[in-house]
Amino acid sequence: MYIRGATARDLHRLAEITITSLKDDPAFDFMWPYRHEYPEDNFFFWQQTLQSWLYDKKITFLVTVLDTSDCGLESQIEIVPDTVISYAIWARHGNSNTARQRWRAKNTFFNNIDALTTKMEVWSHGRKYRRRDADFARLLALDKMGKAIEEQFWKDMPERWVLELMVTHVDFRRRGAATELLKWGLNEADREKAPCKVEASPMGKLLYAANGFHDLALFTVSAEGQKESLELWAMRRDPVLQELQDRTRT
Repeated sequence: MYIRGATARDLHRLAEITITSLKDDPAFDFMWPYRHEYPEDNFFFWQQTLQSWLYDKKITFLVTVLDTSDCGLESQIEIVPDTVISYAIWARHGNSNTARQRWRAKNTFFNNIDALTTKMEVWSHGRKYRRRDADFARLLALDKMGKAIEEQFWKDMPERWVLELMVTHVDFRRRGAATELLKWGLNEADREKAPCKVEASPMGKLLYAANGFHDLALFTVSAEGQKESLELWAMRRDPVLQELQDRTRT
């Protein structure tokens, strides 16, 4: 397995991984409760969201893919090299020269065109089609929670890395793919001396805690008039100084 940047050719596969592998995540079920009735909507709008992330200058969109060395893995699944099995969305926030320098890497002619056309496409589709798989009251409650976390814990700390989403195909879990994608962002944050932020569902919390994240607060989210609720943990990881890393290795 190895990590590379995502491309437009990966989008269909990435959408497939998302809708099939997050089905046992409580957060996914909470946000998209009607996805079984409208699977086409779930796939279509997720692919559009992934496309928006792909061209966002603040986003580093990474995928883990199989290579020929993985063909010996004990599995009933056919191993095809260059198959995407996992992905992570890392966002670099801030106003520093370090942050802006990273954004410049995607400030290219073609990426700017793709970003503009994607924004126009999202705008157009949002006005032509109503997303039928979503519970918008719950999405609004989640948005309010996100703003509360920002106000309470991050308003005085603009420089940070944010793990927006990380997904691994169900057939390739517990093989280290997600851990490597997570460590990529943590290493970048350590190098830049920046903290990391994540809002964790029960499904991912243990992995984040094992890699240095600590709890800031537990939030219980629910829409007005509904019994269903979702627990999410606001988590933070502080940068590890290089000297401490070197000392730990020796």
